[in-house]
Amino acid sequence: MTTIMKDTPSMPPVSIVIPLRIESTEREANLHCVLQYLLRSPFVYIDLLEADKERHFFFTHHERIRYRFVHDEEPVFYRTHYLNELLREAQHSIVGIWDADVLIPEAQLIAAVWHVLGGCVLCFPYNGKFRFLEKERSNAIRKDMDELQAGEGYCLLGRPSVGGAFLVNKTKYLEAGGENEGFYGWGPEDAERVKRLEILELPIARTKGLLYHLHHERKPDIGVDNRKKAQHNQKVLLNTCRQSKEELTKALKCHTGIFSYLDNHIRGKKRCVSKFGRSENI
Repeated sequence: MTTIMKDTPSMPPVSIVIPLRIESTEREANLHCVLQYLLRSPFVYIDLLEADKERHFFFTHHERIRYRFVHDEEPVFYRTHYLNELLREAQHSIVGIWDADVLIPEAQLIAAVWHVLGGCVLCFPYNGKFRFLEKERSNAIRKDMDELQAGEGYCLLGRPSVGGAFLVNKTKYLEAGGENEGFYGWGPEDAERVKRLEILELPIARTKGLLYHLHHERKPDIGVDNRKKAQHNQKVLLNTCRQSKEELTKALKCHTGIFSYLDNHIRGKKRCVSKFGRSENI
């Protein structure tokens, strides 16, 4: 599917941030494909943050990629926390938050950028429809991105999706709380994010078009009470949903802790943080 626009001189630079933990060869292959796809757009700059016991993702140097490794021995990937670090350190005023497995045509990305420039705090660069790609099709697309055909794949959700990829006005989004660090691991953080902005009456937009998700196996967190974690994350979502605009605004201004996880989980981390650096030829 050829959708890349070669002539985009008037586009402002956009930071795409991707937190990652490589738990499978498929996930690694997907990220390589996504990076190649994004870098076709000359206005895109990518920040990667890998958090794990040891580094697993290696790639060839590119002047528009910054990479950072965080030594993290926790079994659960604290995605919301690392996304906030990436957001704060992003170089540009428009930031895209991306999963490591999603492809979106450039025309949709450009449309989302203009929505943010026009005043939206958040914009989804697709219409809410997630198209999941089968394993064989994903293998073919990883080898040749132009293999991707418009409209292929299948939908799992019967409602519009609010995950996968979105663009924000960096300053306004962080003022609205950024990512809710009350969520530990994967959970309903995508739904909470939208609900919070709706309560705060901040503008959200969507573009036309689909989002494509490359195949990968899904594994539960090992050594973790996943039921307890899911219950906690559901409470975090409900905590936002029951607040008024005035209550939520006050909580954000006072930093009362509704956007941070339990202290013992943070203190228990063994982390060694390196600053962003250019990627090496490895």
